[in-house]
Amino acid sequence: MRIPLKTYRKNGLHVRMAARFIPFLQKYLPNQDGIKHVHIVYNGKKVQVNNLLALVSLKIKPGETFYLDVDGDLNDETVNDIQQFFLQPEKEDAEQMETDRLLMENSLTLQEAISAIPNGIVVCNRDLVITYVNRAAATLFNQDPQQMLNKRADGIIPNGELQELIETKQPVVTNKLQLNRFTVIATYSPIILNDHVIGIVAIFQDITGIEKISKELKEVKELQQRLDLLLHSVSDLIGMTDQSGQFIYMNEVMDLFLKKNPNVQALFHIIGKEEWSKLTKGQKSIMKVIEVGEQSFVTKVNPIYIDKQLTGTVTTMTRLDDVKKLLDKIELMKQRTEYLEEQLSKHEGLHSAFNAIIGTSNALKDALKLAQKISGTDSTVLITGESGTGKELVARAIHEAGKRKKQPYIRVNCAAIPPTLMESELFGYEKGAFTGATNTKRGKFELAHKGTIFLDEIGDLPIELQAKLLRVLQEKEIVRLGGYEPIQLDVRVIAATNRDLKKLVDEGKFREDLYYRLHVVPIHLPPLRNRKDDIPLLTESFVKQLNKELGKNIKGYEKGFIESLTQYNWPGNIRELKNLMERMISLSETDYLLCKDLPHYIFSPEQTETKANTEQHHILLNKNKTLKQYEKEIYKYACQHYQSFNQIAKALGVTHKTVAKKVREYGLESLIGK
Repeated sequence: MRIPLKTYRKNGLHVRMAARFIPFLQKYLPNQDGIKHVHIVYNGKKVQVNNLLALVSLKIKPGETFYLDVDGDLNDETVNDIQQFFLQPEKEDAEQMETDRLLMENSLTLQEAISAIPNGIVVCNRDLVITYVNRAAATLFNQDPQQMLNKRADGIIPNGELQELIETKQPVVTNKLQLNRFTVIATYSPIILNDHVIGIVAIFQDITGIEKISKELKEVKELQQRLDLLLHSVSDLIGMTDQSGQFIYMNEVMDLFLKKNPNVQALFHIIGKEEWSKLTKGQKSIMKVIEVGEQSFVTKVNPIYIDKQLTGTVTTMTRLDDVKKLLDKIELMKQRTEYLEEQLSKHEGLHSAFNAIIGTSNALKDALKLAQKISGTDSTVLITGESGTGKELVARAIHEAGKRKKQPYIRVNCAAIPPTLMESELFGYEKGAFTGATNTKRGKFELAHKGTIFLDEIGDLPIELQAKLLRVLQEKEIVRLGGYEPIQLDVRVIAATNRDLKKLVDEGKFREDLYYRLHVVPIHLPPLRNRKDDIPLLTESFVKQLNKELGKNIKGYEKGFIESLTQYNWPGNIRELKNLMERMISLSETDYLLCKDLPHYIFSPEQTETKANTEQHHILLNKNKTLKQYEKEIYKYACQHYQSFNQIAKALGVTHKTVAKKVREYGLESLIGK
């Protein structure tokens, strides 16, 4: 039931009137709880009649209409009494009116103050019915304040435990709560009167902004940790300074550097006061090589300017040795790229079995192409070349590239077997053939049946056995020592020697008929001194191989190391080079191979310098030569001291194309590397 009401009191519906109205109305209601369901409605706002603060905040003025909402119906007499309560005149002396005014002002002031508080405030009575909501609370709950009034608080406030609070009478502070898009901390406090809880006030502190800042701070800390990890994981010296040049942050290697150099405590101690002055005057950056003690650093300083004022710097110092090593590594990789390009061209059409043979010289290419062609046949092959040139590698490659690759490959070193045992080793023996021959034994030729036998150092085969070998090659059969029955064989023969067989024939030390029987397909391998362009590639290959075998981690070479290797003649060829690399890698105490660790017969700085100066002096002193003759002398000198067109081009400061043209023009191709 809705009853229209008016009051003409000077202060309108003030606090004292509202307070007097509650007991007046109580006597017309059937029970004490009935007052909870009576509301005042004004300008679309609805508040409980016993909520004095909310009631006064309606600011009902004299003569304005407001309504009383009551559950159920009241008789006309009761309605009239209620209307008369607000209309009846009341003796209002000046003192009483002033008291009402002060009460009204204080109540409104309190209400406005609470409403303006940034924390959300919700007040409920003992029955947990919401009686007051300020603007901040309505925002947090994303509801209209009027819609929240008269609703149960425990249906709106999450994790409230409000009923327990009425019983315990103890305030409760919650952990973080999520209200819509807001993160809050709630405090629930009982309102106690005469030791009885008459209501609860809930205060919600919005910490969304704090949470955001906390998250951003955490992200900043994580970023700082990543930055620290990054700075401390590099080998460069990195430091930050303030506007005065004092270091305020540095990585570990920079810190260690400063501790070892107590005289260096500010940036201007490193770059000099003159360079520091340029930075303070607006120079964008500085990059120069700086010497500190016995060390040299490539130093770069980047200033930080804010509003055209120097506020600090970021300094990076890289050891010059590291830069040189990197440049050497780049040069080596460039050479390897060139090698791979040449190797790709070289191995076009070659079987993969030949990939283990490293080299780009024309003589080696021709030998490998011939080996590739002959690998598909059963023809006898004679491989010649100095000791250590890789004859066995080529022999095995011929076997692996041919149709017998899945059959046995038997190697026999004719120089390593005593002459008295050679026949039994090659052809085997029958049981009882000689004292101690308790069992029949197959020889190397039988073991190689269907496959390949490699007769290394064939020039050292005793002449008395050469006739038997010739018979095996011609008849393709053997007879074991002490046996009578011939054994048919299918064996491909590859022989190799580092000796001049033709000369041995002339000297009567090698059968001429056997020589021509072996000399069906001759393949000659050039010595290393005639293919010095391959030395850097062979060296790199050996380093990788020996690193694995010896458990080392050699990363590169000192500048001039490869040049020293290429200037040596290598009488022991590839085998000598590999043995040297194994010795140096085994004994190396650093990650780089150094020139000073090379044998004196390979690296001698004084001898190298003297030789170079003498030759250059000879070129310059001859004043009667024309410019063309001088040019030829210069290119001749370069060809003798560098291993490729690329190296000559770098030394002379011209292009690869120019070098190739001039070398061919002057007919100097054969001098390269010699």
